[in-house]
Amino acid sequence: MLVKRLLIVLPLVLGVTLLQSYFWVPTYDSQSVGGSDRLRTYIEGSSGDAKLLNPILNADSASSQIVNLTFDGLLDYDENLKLRPRLATDWTITEEAHLIVRSDRRFPDGRPVTTAALVDRIRRAIMDGRLGDLSAVIQSVEPLPASSRTETITVPVKKSEDRPSFIDVAVTVRVPERVRFNLKKVDQDLFEKLAPVLGKQYASDFPYERYIKLPSDLEKAVRTAA
Repeated sequence: MLVKRLLIVLPLVLGVTLLQSYFWVPTYDSQSVGGSDRLRTYIEGSSGDAKLLNPILNADSASSQIVNLTFDGLLDYDENLKLRPRLATDWTITEEAHLIVRSDRRFPDGRPVTTAALVDRIRRAIMDGRLGDLSAVIQSVEPLPASSRTETITVPVKKSEDRPSFIDVAVTVRVPERVRFNLKKVDQDLFEKLAPVLGKQYASDFPYERYIKLPSDLEKAVRTAA
């Protein structure tokens, strides 16, 4: 009998408790009722403890939250995601972009692509205003000569027991002639906006394999590592 009464009374008590809280818990419009500090106090919880408060080295979310409250950066973003100063008093945003000169392509008028012709056409398009707002963003257009560099990369080699080993491979990369753009600000649609000069298919199907040279004894090195 006691159990039945408890099963009836306890839900009623819980319901009355929740119901009466409706009358004393302040709403958003009356949140300062009973304590004006509510308008100046912000409480944030975390699932873990801060472990490293170095703003450069911290990696976990709990440490990042504390670091953001403790250290001031040079810049941050406002509610409109626009940069605003913290410690910095002024700043400059620029972008440097590179466009490969594709001698295997032709301009929209059918003439072959060369470095001089590409630079000249882009500069003329800027002066004529045919690139829209991009004309005001591009500060300079400069040709760059072809170059070559060798880099060592580490690649995994799968062994028979499914445990990969690693070997260092010297890769030679030939960089063809390019055009360098210096811009006043970052423009993610730079190359799309250059379509009137380059043509829509200029950047498609680039033959990367022609410009990357692997060592001649790579196959032997892979067999030895495996």
